[in-house]
Amino acid sequence: MKERHRKTVLESGIRVVSNEMAWVRSVSIGVWLDCGSRDEKPEQNGISHLIEHLIFKGTKKRSAREIALALESVGGTLNAFTGREHTCYYAKVLEEHAGAALDILSDILKNSLFRSADFKKEKSVIVEEIMDTEDTPGDLVFDLFMESMWGEHPLGKPIMGTPESVSSIKRKQVLDYFHKNYVYPRVVIAASGKVSHDKLAKDAEKRFRFNQQISEKSSPVRNLIPYPVRKVTRRKSAQTHVCLGLPNFSFTHPQKYAALVLSNILGGGMSSRLFQKIREQHGLAYNVYSFSDFFDDGGVFGIYLGTSPNKVVRAVNSILKEISSVKRNRISPKEMEHAKYQLKGGLILGAESTAYQMNRLARHELFFQDHFSLDRTISLIDKVRARDVMEVADQLFDWGKLCLTVLGPTDNKILSKIAWR
Repeated sequence: MKERHRKTVLESGIRVVSNEMAWVRSVSIGVWLDCGSRDEKPEQNGISHLIEHLIFKGTKKRSAREIALALESVGGTLNAFTGREHTCYYAKVLEEHAGAALDILSDILKNSLFRSADFKKEKSVIVEEIMDTEDTPGDLVFDLFMESMWGEHPLGKPIMGTPESVSSIKRKQVLDYFHKNYVYPRVVIAASGKVSHDKLAKDAEKRFRFNQQISEKSSPVRNLIPYPVRKVTRRKSAQTHVCLGLPNFSFTHPQKYAALVLSNILGGGMSSRLFQKIREQHGLAYNVYSFSDFFDDGGVFGIYLGTSPNKVVRAVNSILKEISSVKRNRISPKEMEHAKYQLKGGLILGAESTAYQMNRLARHELFFQDHFSLDRTISLIDKVRARDVMEVADQLFDWGKLCLTVLGPTDNKILSKIAWR
C-alpha cells in the first residue's frame, strides 16, 4: 500500500492534501476548519456545534432535504463533526461522484442561509441532543471529566454547550463567529481514496471561493493548567461510571509515541494490564480501558471503567496500583513488543480505510503542516524503548495532578476510601 501523498496551497491560502489509494473504488473528502469549541468565549459555548448543524439546513440553491439527498441518492454519505480544536464536514462516495461531493461541500459551506426559523428550531434540536447525553452516563462522564480536569478553560466546557448556553446564543453571534472563523487560512481540504490530486486542487480552487473577509486567527486560550478535581456526581443509574486521568503531551510532542505505548500497556485491549487485572482476575468491571487525547498544547491520559457502586473503591485502587507498578517495575521486552505491534497493527489496518486516511492527513496538516507517512510513524513507534515508557510514566503519573470523576448512585464518602498514594 504505497502512499501517494501530495499537497497544494491554493492562491487563496486553502491547503489541499490527498493520498491516492489506487486499489479502492471510493473516496473520502473532508473540509476541515481550524476552529472548534476551544475557540469559544464563555458566552459562546456550543456555538461551533450549532453552526455545524445550521450548515445543513439549506443554501441558496438547495433545501435541507435536497442536501440530504444529494449524495445518499448515489450511495454516498454526508456528515460532520465538531471537536475541541477542529470542525470537519465530510463525504464518502464512489470515485465517479467525487465532483458531486466537493460541490455539495462547497455549497453548504459557502451558501448556507442561517435562516431565523432554522436557527430557532436547531437550537431546540441541540438541547434535545444534550439531554440525550444527560441520559447516557457512559457519555456524560467524559464531559464531567474534562470539566474536572480543565476547569473554566474552554477545553473544560462541553462541545455541545449546555441547554442554557445554547438557548441564549443569538443569531448575530452565530453570523459573526462564522464570518470570523470560516476563512481561507483555516481551511484544509483532505481527500483519500481513488482521487486525482490535480483535479481535486483545480476543483477546490474553482468552488471554494468564500465571501468572508480574511482575518488572522485569534489564538486559543492558552495557560492549559489542570485542576486536579476529584468529584462524585450522584445520579441514578445501574452502574457507576468512572474516569480518572492526568495531563498528557501535545499532538506534536516527541514523547507522544512513548505515551501511546504506555497507554496500550495499561489499557489498550483484552491483554492489557488493566483488563486482565480488573476484569479477568477480579471481575470488578465489564468495560475498562485507557485513552489519550492530544491537543495543540497539551493532552489527556485517561482511564475509564463502569462498575457497580459497591466495587468503585476496589476498582479505582486496582487502577492506581497498576499505575504505580508501571512507574516502579521494569517493563518486559515481550510486553513492549506486544504493545508496539498492537499500535502498528491498528495503524496499518486503519490505513485500509479511506475515511481513516483522510482524517490522518488532515490532522497532520493542521498540527504539523506536514505529513507523516505510515512508515515514518511506524519507525517512531519502533524506536520507543522500555526506559522511554518508564520515563514518560514518571513524568505523567504525578499524583498531585490526578483527576477523578465518578458518576452514579454513590456519594463523596468513597473518596476518603481510595488509596491515592
